[in-house]
Amino acid sequence: MQRITNLSNTPAHRVDNLSKVVNPENTFSILIEQTFKRFFQSYALAFNKQHHRKGNLFYKPFKRVSIKNDTHFTMAVIYIHANAAKHTLIKDFTAYPWSSWHSIISNSPTLLLRNEIIEWFGSLEIFIKTHKELAAFYYNCEIALED
Repeated sequence: MQRITNLSNTPAHRVDNLSKVVNPENTFSILIEQTFKRFFQSYALAFNKQHHRKGNLFYKPFKRVSIKNDTHFTMAVIYIHANAAKHTLIKDFTAYPWSSWHSIISNSPTLLLRNEIIEWFGSLEIFIKTHKELAAFYYNCEIALED
């Protein structure tokens, strides 16, 4: 093992890297770490090239959408609730148990801004009616929220 004497003028990150290199116990794990890192990076690059895609292999390509106006916001709320039925995970969106729909129409305590959403639609009755009418349209529409 190499003897290092005066490190007072050496930047901290260099000392940290140096301690990893000169410690023989760390050398093997660094070698394994770098080997696996190179393997996974190479695999991802090859897979993406072969399948004409970009990005991380283990995440779905979700997009963020800026809400442009009031109508767009209304449709986004309906989209969130109706999406499970649109993609045939369930027949009726009101029966989907993991939706915020149930929290909004119930009186149970919630962290959601329930009153603000209901006020946005005008009332709970209008919220429910609008969802049912527009969700039926959304199920049969070829256009997604992002379009």
